[in-house]
Amino acid sequence: MNAARANAPADEAADASTIVVTGVVDPLRLTMKSEGASRLGLTAMEMPASVETLDGDAIRLRGDLTIQDAAARATGIVNTSGVFGFGLSARGFTGQNSVMTLYDGMRMYNNTLTFPADPWMAQSVEILRGPASVLYGEGAIGGAVNVVRRQPSEEMQASGRFGVASYDSFNIGVGAGGPVTDGVAFRADASFRRSEGWMERGDADAVALAGAIRLKPAANLSITLSHDYSEQNPRTWFGVPLVNGKLDRSIRKNNYNVADARLRFRDNWSQAKVEWTPSDALTIRSVFYHLWANKYWKNAENVTFVPGTGSTPAQVRQSSFLELYHIQKQTGNRTTASLNHGVAALENTLVVGFDVNRISYKNVSNSGNNATRLIDAADPDPGLFLHQLGAPTRPRYTNRIRQYAIFAEDRLKFSEQFSLVGGVRYDRPEITKTDYVNAANNFTATPDAVTWRVGAVYNPVPSLALYGQYATAADPVGALVSTSVTQSAFDLSTGRQYEAGIKHIFWGSRGQWTLAVYDIVKRKLLTSDPLIPTIQVQVGQQSSRGVEASLFLEPVDRLSITLNGALVRARYDDFAESVGGVLFQRAGNRPSNVAAKTANAFVSWEFADNWVLDGGVSHVGKRYQDAANSRVVPAYTLTDAGLRWQFVEGASAALRVRNIFNETYARATYGNSQWVLGDPRTVEATLHVAF
Repeated sequence: MNAARANAPADEAADASTIVVTGVVDPLRLTMKSEGASRLGLTAMEMPASVETLDGDAIRLRGDLTIQDAAARATGIVNTSGVFGFGLSARGFTGQNSVMTLYDGMRMYNNTLTFPADPWMAQSVEILRGPASVLYGEGAIGGAVNVVRRQPSEEMQASGRFGVASYDSFNIGVGAGGPVTDGVAFRADASFRRSEGWMERGDADAVALAGAIRLKPAANLSITLSHDYSEQNPRTWFGVPLVNGKLDRSIRKNNYNVADARLRFRDNWSQAKVEWTPSDALTIRSVFYHLWANKYWKNAENVTFVPGTGSTPAQVRQSSFLELYHIQKQTGNRTTASLNHGVAALENTLVVGFDVNRISYKNVSNSGNNATRLIDAADPDPGLFLHQLGAPTRPRYTNRIRQYAIFAEDRLKFSEQFSLVGGVRYDRPEITKTDYVNAANNFTATPDAVTWRVGAVYNPVPSLALYGQYATAADPVGALVSTSVTQSAFDLSTGRQYEAGIKHIFWGSRGQWTLAVYDIVKRKLLTSDPLIPTIQVQVGQQSSRGVEASLFLEPVDRLSITLNGALVRARYDDFAESVGGVLFQRAGNRPSNVAAKTANAFVSWEFADNWVLDGGVSHVGKRYQDAANSRVVPAYTLTDAGLRWQFVEGASAALRVRNIFNETYARATYGNSQWVLGDPRTVEATLHVAF
């Protein structure tokens, strides 16, 4: 069976708008509708933006166990996730505030995002590169990643996965969905994974549960109720300290965190979706949701290498003894009305809507704990968590946010060849902080923003799209839910992007390619006051220019090749920082954790009936750990390969090797002198069933 056909969902294969030639079903998803990039119901070919959709089945067959790993196979996306939470880089910008993660198109206002926990629950992962503020509010100047959950289906289906891997790791996932009675359908999924890790005390486990039921009391009315739950206990390893600015491989497996370290993340997400189509021209959608999360830390997060002197061996200084509870609740509603109507005899689609939400975030911590301890570097005895007099773990503050937004999108189709697409959004969050320690830190702030975008798409032939777009964005200076009194005085950072590109399907769908060029400027960065370096002011500027390309080819039946790559010139245009009380201008330097070059290649070959050999290569160029560009994080290249055998219809066994050449590399940085290393060579055997 052709790999591209095997990975295509049944509903996509049946879509009349899908281009199907020689059995290949739109491998780059250019003719599929994307929920994460527009609410107009457009395909990637119809949007003036860079959009990429990763199929959930393909993610699972490639063995990706996290959303971050899956997203990093997309064009220009780098996985910079550290110990916990989501960390991605796109178009010269990094961090959760600049590369947003969504679940079913809904945003989670969380300063440490740990949900969704497993791509087993994902029907697809949609990636929008470039500003997404006009869709989801402040943030996302680099892009947005939308995880689309598996939905109830009209046909009964079930699937399962069981895998065992190196380092005493295993994972299991099961799921089923289908009709219950006329007008009622369901979907249920569960997964569990555990590993002892390749480093000392690297135990980790995670469980995820998801369920949904869809009711259709009438032909034009659909109600879907769903709940998702995850509990994660990540490994309590915060990487290793650099020795004279470089990695010492002899200590890479050491764990310098305290012996009683703990990480625990619990996330719950409930939704009620209503879709009503009173007429062919009007569709109303409303989503009510409630998120509650409870996260707990107890770690010595920072470690610094201390050289030995005389008879004293080299040591490591533990610091940042942090005990912290994040207790958050978020309740909201998004309602949209989609209207198809003519404007002066031209076809037009208009979407208008609003977002409202209420957020409560409570911080319970031991802020002010400045304890430190020295332990042996080569053979560490990490000891227990250090408490400090005067820094008890107690409620510190609560931030409450009352937010509303109104937005609109429109597509005006002048002809079959030319259309204009635009959107505008106004956001008004009201942040109120109650500080339980120092009432002087209390404040109320309303960092509102207006963002918009407009673009044009020209199709000289149906299989070719040329587009251009201008978009604006607004980024918070920090996470909204943990805004401090100092940050409350600053405006949102603002940005704009110019983008142009090409999308092309050729050779009867055996070939597809995309190309995008862009220019982004972000203003009002936080920087040090030239006269008083200890005080921050908002005057800086950062920019990036780049080119991204992707290519799919099926040169012969049963062989497919997917390539993508990106080049970005990111730099600080105006950015100063205080180091030891001295002001340094970093203009011209590259922002930290940004790679100038990235590339991915993936090949799938069905060399015999029911036997598939596939593999991929991913390259991430060198990065810098600091704004001074004095600490280099080396480039790395990872290679993986797998062999899959479908021994009966609906069941296959696979063997996969990740990081074949056992490269030691830094996936993320932590602080100024700490690296979080990626996994070494891993071998995994899995069994997949689907019927």
